[in-house]
Parts: sequence; C-alpha cells; structure tokens
Amino acid sequence: MLAELKRASQALADGLADADPDLVTTAQAAEIVTLAAEVVRKAEAIRILFSRRAAQSTRWADEGHRNAASWLAATTKGSVGDARATIETAEALDVLPATAEALRHGDLSLAQVKEIASAARSHPQAEKDLLQVADTRNLKSLKEACTRVRAISSSAAEESECYLAIHRSRFLRHWTDADGAFRLDARLTPDAGAKVLSSLQPEADVVFTEARKREEKESPACYLADALVACVTGETRSTPRGRSGPGSLVHIRVDAAALRRGYVQPGEICEIPGVGPVPVAVARCQLSDAAVRYFAVDGTDILSVCHAGRTVTARVNSALEERDPVCAWPGCGVAHGLERHHWEVDYIDCRSTSLNGLVRVCVFHHRLLTHEGYRLSGGPGKWKVQGPPGADPFDTS
Repeated sequence: MLAELKRASQALADGLADADPDLVTTAQAAEIVTLAAEVVRKAEAIRILFSRRAAQSTRWADEGHRNAASWLAATTKGSVGDARATIETAEALDVLPATAEALRHGDLSLAQVKEIASAARSHPQAEKDLLQVADTRNLKSLKEACTRVRAISSSAAEESECYLAIHRSRFLRHWTDADGAFRLDARLTPDAGAKVLSSLQPEADVVFTEARKREEKESPACYLADALVACVTGETRSTPRGRSGPGSLVHIRVDAAALRRGYVQPGEICEIPGVGPVPVAVARCQLSDAAVRYFAVDGTDILSVCHAGRTVTARVNSALEERDPVCAWPGCGVAHGLERHHWEVDYIDCRSTSLNGLVRVCVFHHRLLTHEGYRLSGGPGKWKVQGPPGADPFDTS
C-alpha cells in the first residue's frame, strides 16, 4: 500500500506539472473532473481508514504537536476540529461495517461518511437507510436524515433534556468585521429559530417581488438580511397595519404515533421543515398556539392538518407547502419562489386542485415541465424525471 501510494502521488504530480485545461476538449475536461472526484474519494477513504492507526503512533509527539488531531490538521492543512472528526469517524467504522465497505469502494465522500458515522454510531440500525440516502440524494438531504436519526430518543425525558441543553446554551452575539461590516451570530432552539424565520420570510418575499419588478437579482440571503432590518425597526411592508392574527406561522410535522407516545422512535419524526427536529413535548405544549400549524403524518401520508379557521383550499395549500418545502425535482433543493405544478394530469384536463395531483417546483424546472416536455412521475417521496425524446440523459438522483 505504501509503495503504491508513493507511485500514484508521483504520477499525479507529473501529470499536474504539464496540465493545461485549454489543451483538452470540454468533454475531456468533464471526464477529467469526474475521474478526479473519484480519486479524491478513494484518497479520502485511505486517509480515514488509516488515521486512527496513525494517531496511535508517536509521530505527532515527535514533531512537537499537542495531540494526534493537531498533527493530522497540520498534515492535511485543515482545522483541528475537522481532524478530530476524521479520527472519530475512523473509530466509528468499527461498528458500521456497511459504511466502511462503501468507503473502501469509493462510494462515499469525506463529508458523507462523517455525517453517517456521527449519526449511526449511536443508532446502528439506521446505517442502511442513511447509506441509501447518500447513494440517491444530495448532501443536504443526507444531513437532514442524519439530524433526524440523532433526534431519536429512548424516552420523553431524554428528548426534553437535549432540547433544554440547547436552550441553556442560547446566545446572540455581534461584532464588527475588519472591513466595518456589522455581524450577528445566534444560537436558538429550533422552535424559536422557526418563529424568527417565519416572521422574516413574508417581508423577504416582498423585497424579492419588488426586486424582480426592477429586474434586479440578488441572493435570498440578501433579501432575508433586508427583512431582518425591517422587522426589527418596525418598517415592514408585508403585514398591513391593524391585521389580526399571529405575525408568524410555524409548521410542525409529526408522526401521529410519536405525538401519542410523547417521543420519537426510529423511523418517526417531529420537526419543523427547513429547521430541524423538536421534542414531541414542545409540539404538545404549543397545540393551542394559533401561530402553529400541525401536520400529523404516517410515513409520507398526511393524516390531518390542524389549521383552524381556514377553508379547504387553504388546507390543500398548507399541506402542499409542508410536503414540498423545496423543489421536488430530484437533487434541486431550491426553496425560494416555488410554483405549483399539476404533475399527474394537467389542470385543463382534470379541473381539480387535489393535494395528490399537485407538486411544488422552482421556476427553472417548472419551465422544463411546462414547456420542454419533461415530466415528473413516482409521486411524493419517490419523484423521478422523464425527459422528452432525444433529450440528453442525466442523473436526477
């Protein structure tokens, strides 16, 4: 192994010495990038698998480092925190044989294996499902799945203690950057964070709409920053003065069984979409809050929507927003400016707006589906894309 790595390293060095991207075709460049990504995954697999053994040597002490993580950080030119996580990941692989095997085959990136190991180490029964997510979906989806696994508890007391630990460590800090920019950093419980975002989003949508009319384009983060200033200073334009009702609305998605039991078990969720898991006890405490909308679910089926004072159409819209918080096109993940699409039967044919026949997609993919012959199939949780005849094949996972 050592001799082979030295030869491979030298071969890469020789290739880089004369590398000139302008001398290859665009197709060749794409193939080179694909192969390089594969090489990186396999190199990272070697580093993870051998990092724990390397930490047991005296190399780090001989070179004057405080600990093995410090030596690994200096060797990889990374942070001590990342190095420590790498060593912990290597240790976790002892109880995660399927993850270790996938890593050896180059199927997992460093980021993926760290996420899986940190979640499945305490819940090995979730390993198979997390590997499936890693294989079929993007890193963001994997992180969300791992967060749900970490939220699994053995009792309501354990679930509440984790929540209270976050509450006790809450903070809001501010400072000034070297260039004079004002900076904020906050740590809040998930439900508190969701209320903040729910208050900001309507104002951010107004800013977005006005910018679109002026043909100005900025990131959603810019609009949220403007919304924060407007909401704190009382200069909002999204909420008419004198309007009754809550100023913010938080969605909570919870498995019916977990809501009855009082805590989440494997395969269940109690979470605020786009924010993260919350204890079932927190959800129960807010059942009478007019600013909270509940979706009792069983797997991917929405059993009921707790949303008083709204019409049936509003219920369908609420369920659709909750079920499709981001663009349903596999691998997209866009959450801003989504549009409704009749995925199964066109509205002109069915003349209905049932939940099962609707899906939310971003503007770009809505154009592909409406005007360029692409179609969604499979249904919620199993979306697939079918391209028009003659379209270039592509991976939609």
